[in-house]
Amino acid sequence: MRWRPEAGRLVTVMAVCFGLTVVITRLYLMASGYPKIGGSTYHIAHALFGGLLLVIAALVALLSSARHALTVTAVLAGIGLGLFIDEVGKFITTDNNYFFPLAAPIIYLAFLCIVAVALFADRRRIRPPLLALGEVTVAVGQLTGSRMRPEERATLLAELNALDSSGFGPDERELCDALTSYLNTVHADTRPALLVRRERRLERLERTVLPLPALRIGLIVVLLGHAVWTVVHLVLAVFIISGRHMPNASLDHLLDVSQHHGWKSLAGLAIAAVAEILVGIGCAAAATLWLRGREEIAVRLGIWSSVISLTVVNVLASYFSQFLTVFTALAEALLLWLLIRYRARSATGPHR
Repeated sequence: MRWRPEAGRLVTVMAVCFGLTVVITRLYLMASGYPKIGGSTYHIAHALFGGLLLVIAALVALLSSARHALTVTAVLAGIGLGLFIDEVGKFITTDNNYFFPLAAPIIYLAFLCIVAVALFADRRRIRPPLLALGEVTVAVGQLTGSRMRPEERATLLAELNALDSSGFGPDERELCDALTSYLNTVHADTRPALLVRRERRLERLERTVLPLPALRIGLIVVLLGHAVWTVVHLVLAVFIISGRHMPNASLDHLLDVSQHHGWKSLAGLAIAAVAEILVGIGCAAAATLWLRGREEIAVRLGIWSSVISLTVVNVLASYFSQFLTVFTALAEALLLWLLIRYRARSATGPHR
């Protein structure tokens, strides 16, 4: 399979749009009382709008060769898929039950699969020289007639210089020379692109608002808090499930996620509890190691604990409480991002 050089970024955009669409749609429907479009006879489900956006995304990809066409396709496909899969509960039940508990894990797993594809596509692969030459040719063609930044030209030249041309024929060698000559003579716009300027401003803001020492302390506190909350949550849940009750009925309902579920669901809850215990131990160990100066292994352990929580605990927990899991997943995704950002910034220097 021929991979686009920007495949990882495009699938990531699709995944983000997909996740945001599902969250925003469900929160809007809950806040507005689940309105319906169509009156007493018809019901225009938002899955239809999702399908329409998917068709438009396919048409944009097939018809347009513009530089940003694939980004538009990724955005439309993510929104369309989010609107479509949000109603998966209606598709898998005989009574068209939008609130069917299994719908949330299916949606969550679909999101994780797209994220996994994005991570896989973003990895650098060994490409045959002819395939790499073809990708550079396509990239140069997309940049023709638009702004070419110096870093883009430098990247394309580096890829051309790295090609093993020993297996090239005369035509391929001529194409390679022509591309190199064009890139060396074409005017490069030295003005930073809008996205680059925004990225630099955000990096400066990040360094100002979250300097590394403050971020380090905050992450240690959050990891310790995560571990403590895991223990408290599990103890209280066992307390409630065993038949005891809290003074507050609302707290009872919040903690007893097993209400009205059969033994198979309880088995899934038990698996989630075991995974949550591992997450709690991982967070506690990460914070302890960090305090003892073993920063690298602590950050790595914190990242893996967050990944387990996002991919195992939340998938199973979403069966019992989809809305609570959404906010939990957002918080843990933020923790994971901050850990990754801390590792990247600390690797580039103490002032990053």
